[in-house]
Amino acid sequence: MRERVPIEQVLSSYGLQLHGKRCKCPVHHGEHLSASVYNNKLHCFKCNQSWDAVALVAELDKLSPVDAAKQINDQYFLGLTIGRAATPEERSRQQEAAKAARKRRELDQAFQAWEQRTWATLSRYYRLLKQWRRDYAPDGPDDLDRLDPRYVEAVKRLDYIGYCLDTLENQNIEWRKLFWRTHRIEVNQIELRIQHAG
Repeated sequence: MRERVPIEQVLSSYGLQLHGKRCKCPVHHGEHLSASVYNNKLHCFKCNQSWDAVALVAELDKLSPVDAAKQINDQYFLGLTIGRAATPEERSRQQEAAKAARKRRELDQAFQAWEQRTWATLSRYYRLLKQWRRDYAPDGPDDLDRLDPRYVEAVKRLDYIGYCLDTLENQNIEWRKLFWRTHRIEVNQIELRIQHAG
């Protein structure tokens, strides 16, 4: 169960907003982002405590671990048998659900790795475009006939790359995943462009 329910989902159900991987501690209710998500657990550096999904629900709702597990099972429709042996059919469904959850986690991890790489690539390209716009700008009207291609590229692409960075920084996860699906090839091409530029 602990592996099948992302701690981020549990935090969201209690109205706790993540800023990247950090949030306010749900236990001591401090003002600072003292808690951090890692390995599907929440750790507060101020309390020096860690919780997985079951432990966090038990702590916040003042439940036993078994009752917290039952609550999570019901809330997220996990279909687990708690407190009795599973039938072969239930065990088969649970194994399929666990396999699907593993696949979702792997996709989420792949997306997070891509997102970090993409942020670094687009940031580097954005800085390069700004430099080209500054360094290769025409000195006067006489230079308009022979514009440097890097200046032209910077003028054409700078606002668009800025928009892409804003999307990655400010949009919700669904928007960012849509960006992943629609911009993967383009980001790879930008990586190659940066390599050839250097």
